[in-house]
Amino acid sequence: MSTKAAEVARETTEAATARNRRAGRNTREAILDTAEELLQRRGYNAFSYHHIAVQLGIRNAAIHYHFPAKEDLGIELVSRFRIRLAEWIEVLEERESDPWALLNAYFEFYLDYLNEGGRKICFSGMLGAEFQAIPDGMREEARQCMEQILHWLVSVLQRGEADGRLRFEGPPEAKAVQLGGALQGGLQIARVAGPERFRQLIEQLRLELRPSDG
Repeated sequence: MSTKAAEVARETTEAATARNRRAGRNTREAILDTAEELLQRRGYNAFSYHHIAVQLGIRNAAIHYHFPAKEDLGIELVSRFRIRLAEWIEVLEERESDPWALLNAYFEFYLDYLNEGGRKICFSGMLGAEFQAIPDGMREEARQCMEQILHWLVSVLQRGEADGRLRFEGPPEAKAVQLGGALQGGLQIARVAGPERFRQLIEQLRLELRPSDG
């Protein structure tokens, strides 16, 4: 084979390898996206690799290639959500410093689920509901996810209380737990009673926390 032909062959092989790598990443992300949607609609224990394979039109073996066990998939799902949550908080904090606006952005984060027709439950809420039935590795990720949310909420409440932009009774830590529990539970109520019930919950929380200069 001539030098030029060898170079062409090598470049062709490298291009094919790059395409395969991109395809592999795309397949992996598609698997994660589908699994996340199934988890939020059904719960972790109510879907299998078969459900993912059918939706994506791939074989179960393709999923096992990226995630040998379902626990591997579950841990990656929670880890990915935690990364996205951290990025969301970082961007939000860069754009907004008003605690009242930050808290309302948090409410909007949950209100977005209503755009799914109430069919989805928030990621952390679903994990909490199934906590005793998910693998140990997922439990640890779920704990860290919950702490991540509560830590930020406490920070927002502390800042809001300090500058008079938020009002509430009791310590910020307890109020953060109350808010998180109310929103997660509210989405589940909305599945049965309709999205308007969740909007009523949001308005009540705003009323209770609304700053005096409102």
